[in-house]
Amino acid sequence: MFASINGIQMAFADEGRGLPLLFIHGFPLNRGAWAHQIEAFKSRFRVIVPDLRGFGESGSSAGPVSMSCFAEDIWALGQHLGLGPVILAGHSMGGYIALAIAKAYPTMLRGLVLVGTKAGSDSEDAAKEHLAVAQKVMGPGPSAVLEAMASKMLFDSNADTSKTASVRSCMAPANSEGIAGALRGMALRPDVHDVLGKIRVPTLIVSGSDDRVIPPSEAEALAKAIPDSRLSIIPRAGHLVALDQSEAFNEAMKEWLAWGSTGVHPGCQQKRQRRSPAIQVPFERRHCAL
Repeated sequence: MFASINGIQMAFADEGRGLPLLFIHGFPLNRGAWAHQIEAFKSRFRVIVPDLRGFGESGSSAGPVSMSCFAEDIWALGQHLGLGPVILAGHSMGGYIALAIAKAYPTMLRGLVLVGTKAGSDSEDAAKEHLAVAQKVMGPGPSAVLEAMASKMLFDSNADTSKTASVRSCMAPANSEGIAGALRGMALRPDVHDVLGKIRVPTLIVSGSDDRVIPPSEAEALAKAIPDSRLSIIPRAGHLVALDQSEAFNEAMKEWLAWGSTGVHPGCQQKRQRRSPAIQVPFERRHCAL
């Protein structure tokens, strides 16, 4: 499916019926990164998975694409589809975007899932590297960047041919303008630690135990800062945890979705905080009353 969103044609999947569950992919991926989640959740939820601006089948735009710009696109897609409040899941750069949405469009959120992501901005060195790579991408092309990222996505012992092939398919088609724009946007993104304590929806935070891109310590920091959050560290999983250990990831999400902030998942590291009565009711019971 396609929709005209903020000057581009945005591609997206829209499957199932029920409470809307919207997934945002990371860099430099496309909506295929969430294929296992579409299949797992479409029988009970309306699952919406877009290709971000400049990725997959969506159109691109020139220049840096800020996390706020991506957030505006997602908000506009939600308006276009008439979704109302959604449970929003974002991986890596998609998590940066999800936090930008939490800041700019808090009423869009019914729940939040942050996967392999962090709240901090780039260090000076990391920002310089992102900008340098963006410049290179516009010359020789993105193949070297994609190959370097592909090698970091999976837990080493899980890097079999089928999973590696799946990762590469989630990076196609490669759009130099889109990749460069996102790299520049990430380099310029602000620190959003000030947003974390203001999040007022149930939040699940997930990390792969062997994430070499954004380590689990960042997930632990998010869990400490976000009220009513739950932390799940998935064993033997790399950065692309939702593909790398899809069954374990889906189980953690299913338990959390079934019980909101009161759910108990055996694999979760849990943190109890003061809860308001409005978020103690299971998601699937609550949405009828909202």
